Amino acid sequence: MPETPSFSYPKSERLKSKKLIEATFATGQKFKAWPLVAKSLDAELGQDVPCQTLVSVSKRSFKRAVDRNRIKRLMREAWRLQKHTAYKAFEEHEKQRAVVLIYVGRELPTFEGIQSSMQTLIAKMIEALAAPEQPQADTPKHG
Repeated sequence: MPETPSFSYPKSERLKSKKLIEATFATGQKFKAWPLVAKSLDAELGQDVPCQTLVSVSKRSFKRAVDRNRIKRLMREAWRLQKHTAYKAFEEHEKQRAVVLIYVGRELPTFEGIQSSMQTLIAKMIEALAAPEQPQADTPKHG
């Protein structure tokens, strides 16, 4: 009988390490699915979880804390409902990941919009796991 995925979002799955957050921003792979951007980095996490996430919304774009908090709640909920597909892929590749989810839109989103963007982001992360980045050969520029 297949095991049902866990839809919880415990503290152990939240990214809190300052060093790991800075490393993810500095050297992590970037994935885009408007209005979300994700930075992802293979890392050794202190917990026995496939992935730790951080959710971020710009104070410059949303002055009111209630708006920022609402967007972060929507993002965490969308991640919580869809993370099992990403976790399955991470576990198959025996990797632990640090993921920073960033909202870059300018308007208040709907949950449906965030959810579809999150699906796209997760699909792109899984795709990148399957086909690691190949160094691109220098191609001559025509111009």
